[in-house]
Amino acid sequence: MSNDALLSAFVETYFTTIKNFNDLISAPMAEYKLSFEQYQILHDVAENEAISLTDIVNKRHVTKPAIARQIRVLRDLDYLRQEQSNLDRRRFLLHLTPLGVRVEHNVTEAARMQFNRWLTVLGHDKAEQLLSLLNEVGEKLINTDSKGESPQA
Repeated sequence: MSNDALLSAFVETYFTTIKNFNDLISAPMAEYKLSFEQYQILHDVAENEAISLTDIVNKRHVTKPAIARQIRVLRDLDYLRQEQSNLDRRRFLLHLTPLGVRVEHNVTEAARMQFNRWLTVLGHDKAEQLLSLLNEVGEKLINTDSKGESPQA
């Protein structure tokens, strides 16, 4: 396949498959008015008893204002609350509310069921190959190093 034909095929695949991939991943969250990023925060809090905004910033490699905006939405939805740490009064820890526990559990289960359908259709080996390829694309084409240099060629 020539480079031009390959480019055309990539553009077509982007519009027919890749662009809608995010919608497939986010579908279980829509019922609860959650973005994928907000769900990730809920899941992080569910997995860690003592997690702060800063911990999530470090784990997700995003800015504090970006996480703070998502946390504000989650608090407004009554999925999340913040409490001052007993050990360090300067630190505020995040906790799921009872509603947040149910929502995180329901979304996680729905995502697990959807993923199991993907495995049934694709097979485990192809799913691992896809994951490996996506990781390689992320490392070589999308992510840059800490010096801000261009991705690898």
